[in-house]
Amino acid sequence: MFHASKETVVEASPQSVFDVVTDLTRHPDLAGSGEVLRVRQLTEGPVGVGTRFEADEDIPVVVGRWSPTSSKLVAESEVLEYDPPHTFSWKSAPQGQEPRKLQWWFRLSPDGRSTRVVHEVEVDFGPMKNLATKVFLALGRRKAIERGMEQTLDNLRQMVNERPADSTGV
Repeated sequence: MFHASKETVVEASPQSVFDVVTDLTRHPDLAGSGEVLRVRQLTEGPVGVGTRFEADEDIPVVVGRWSPTSSKLVAESEVLEYDPPHTFSWKSAPQGQEPRKLQWWFRLSPDGRSTRVVHEVEVDFGPMKNLATKVFLALGRRKAIERGMEQTLDNLRQMVNERPADSTGV
């Protein structure tokens, strides 16, 4: 299992940031990994706790030392926390794949006229028969996930800046 956390400050109100991170249609552009290709909301109505969605993903995989390839999959997700404009969290389960738990968070808090954004993930690969494979997956994916999270925060700053100023004038 591993936990990763990255943070930044976005020059916008928490509500403006929350509006971007909860817009599922924008997640392919938001996700810094480049792995999220398309997102479809499976439940009707506005996004909130219990909203289900799925994402087409293309995950880089290294087979042997010289054979990079990718794994196309569909990840099913469900929103677990929706507390405007403070917290947005969802769990994700790639079809037919480990891990046992994959949960993402955006935690937002006011920072003067800006917003402090903490982006977190928790991954639990669960029991695997081959410990070496588990360690390889955890270490290899952790680095890729952390790089993607840093880029996600960069993307978020850019996406929020593209939006018109909110009613607070931020």
